[in-house]
Amino acid sequence: MNVRRKRLQALWLCLLICIVAPPSKAVAQQQWTPERSLDVRRLSDVSYSPDGSQILYGINSIDLSADAYLVEYIISDRDGESGRTILKPSAHISAAKWSPDGQSVAYISSETATANLWLVNVDGSDARQLTDLKQDVTSFRWAPDGHSIAFTMLDGEDGTPVIDSDVFAKNRLWVVRLDDDKHAGEVVNLTADRPFSVSGWTGPLVYDWSPDSGSIAFAYQERPGLQPMTEAQVATVDVRSKVLTRIDIGNDNWKYFPRYSPDGKWLAFVNAPGEFKWSFLWDIVIWSVEDGRAVTLPPSKNRFPFIWEWAPDSESLYYLENDRVTYSLYRMPIDGGSFTKVFGSPGDLSVPGLNTYLTSSFIDVSPDGTEFAYIGQTSDTPPEIYVSAVEEFSPIKVTRTNDEFLDVPTGKTELITFKSLDGTEVEALLSFPIDYQEERQYPLVVQIHGGPNAVDFNEYLPLMRYFATPSYLAKGYFVLRVNYRGTLGYGQKFREDLIGQFGILDYQDIMSGVDHVIDEGLVDPEQMFLIGQSNGGTLTGWIITQTDRFQSACPIAGETDYISLEGTNGYFQTSWYLGGRFIDHLQRFIDRSPIFHVKNVKTPTLIQGGLLDDNVPHTQLQEFYRALKRVGVDVRLVGYPGADHEYYRPDLYLRLLKSCLDFTVEHTKP
Repeated sequence: MNVRRKRLQALWLCLLICIVAPPSKAVAQQQWTPERSLDVRRLSDVSYSPDGSQILYGINSIDLSADAYLVEYIISDRDGESGRTILKPSAHISAAKWSPDGQSVAYISSETATANLWLVNVDGSDARQLTDLKQDVTSFRWAPDGHSIAFTMLDGEDGTPVIDSDVFAKNRLWVVRLDDDKHAGEVVNLTADRPFSVSGWTGPLVYDWSPDSGSIAFAYQERPGLQPMTEAQVATVDVRSKVLTRIDIGNDNWKYFPRYSPDGKWLAFVNAPGEFKWSFLWDIVIWSVEDGRAVTLPPSKNRFPFIWEWAPDSESLYYLENDRVTYSLYRMPIDGGSFTKVFGSPGDLSVPGLNTYLTSSFIDVSPDGTEFAYIGQTSDTPPEIYVSAVEEFSPIKVTRTNDEFLDVPTGKTELITFKSLDGTEVEALLSFPIDYQEERQYPLVVQIHGGPNAVDFNEYLPLMRYFATPSYLAKGYFVLRVNYRGTLGYGQKFREDLIGQFGILDYQDIMSGVDHVIDEGLVDPEQMFLIGQSNGGTLTGWIITQTDRFQSACPIAGETDYISLEGTNGYFQTSWYLGGRFIDHLQRFIDRSPIFHVKNVKTPTLIQGGLLDDNVPHTQLQEFYRALKRVGVDVRLVGYPGADHEYYRPDLYLRLLKSCLDFTVEHTKP
């Protein structure tokens, strides 16, 4: 009786508290939801003005009512106090860049249905169209003298290459002249009728003007696509005569990212030391413009440098490289000395770092070489622009674009390490539930990144692509993100261990991380869930064929049948990690493909992906769905119209986030 009376008293007390002090609307609004995550703005295209006094940047937002991604361009002083809009938020503009004289800004606009080059004055006045083209401009770079702009564009009448044919549209390098009275507005195809296509991976990073504006260095390949990109070479073309010169350094290995030194004496580019590897392995080479002499600079820390820009004195160059859970900026002297780190703090999650994929210009060194501006963020600090001296890293926050989210809790994130099954040390990011209390166990969401040659960064959790991470934390889940074998930023051996061990070492790394957080007493082993995108989706599908420890799984754009994949995918990265072609390793392809192990699956599964995905064709998802259905698994399949591997319209992207979140909650025990 006493026990019953105490329970009734407790119940009445609870009801009284709820009646007297209901949760306030303000508190409710402080919880993350997928919708709220879409309110956070990204920043992009940061660059100094030619005189170094101002900064240009883009603010990227989502308008759900218009189902559109918008970008607004701002120019501000270096302290960020006097920002002004020069291009209002629009779904049609991108890639804004200063003119060399600092009086105007060029950008790409599709306001006339086709993406053309436009120009606007720095005060935001007199926006005008520079080109009137029938194909889309895909990237551009100003000539240093300001008289021309180079850009890339397909040359075919129909911009879509024909599949499995020798007839396809090639990506060409073009120039539009601006200030020449005789030729103003003239558009010239610099690589017309050449038996190659200008490379397109990383956009404007694949070509560069010489300082005298007389020639352009660029990377080229046999035809468009990622697989032909693996054999890319570098050449130069004279802008007036169109004479082309191939850069020959005594090997035909992969070459990319050409950059002229400011004094015009050197052309830097990256060069693979042998056959191209999908683990990405390359070094920086400088080539003498005068005599063709080539010098390979000392190796970078992880043999994966992205050449960014030269120092103003031409004595060193800056490059970016994955460094555990961040990018670091390094300076490499050309006299043979070793590199030095300018900034990057992979072990300190409180330092705002360059923690996102390089989809636009996220960092720029000032024209005088004394400071740099970059877009920094952490797991609980939204992205903003910071400036710092080059010689001593001391970031100063310039913008306040996302200050409204500083008080919305994201939960604590820690960098953890553990030993995998073979003894290799593996690193992961563990995010805690917002209401975390010690001595309690919580459900766990294992969130798996793509690639495998990608990485989980120390990035602002509401902006993580494809994952409603902070919403899980708000609902009381741990989120574990393992940088498993194959991940960039941990050295050559770590990412190449996976060759031939695809589906083995990566699986062991992830499950070792799961066991680690269970052993720490943090996680309820009966309440665990999987979600992954791209290769993360592949691993999600693979894991549920190997264990039934998870209560639900949400693979997004995951490969399932490596044999049929080789005949329908545009490039052979997965085959490379499996050790070669399926005709040479048939049994291995069968043994490692999730589709051939569906009899083992008991986990409820939600499969999702874009119907236009040519990286992981939708047929991969259909095969897995139908196979799971036939063996009686609780499985659902959602295909998104108009979506490919990377792009979803905002309304579809929101549905993707909510679907996985709801599916997890649905299978969580009370």
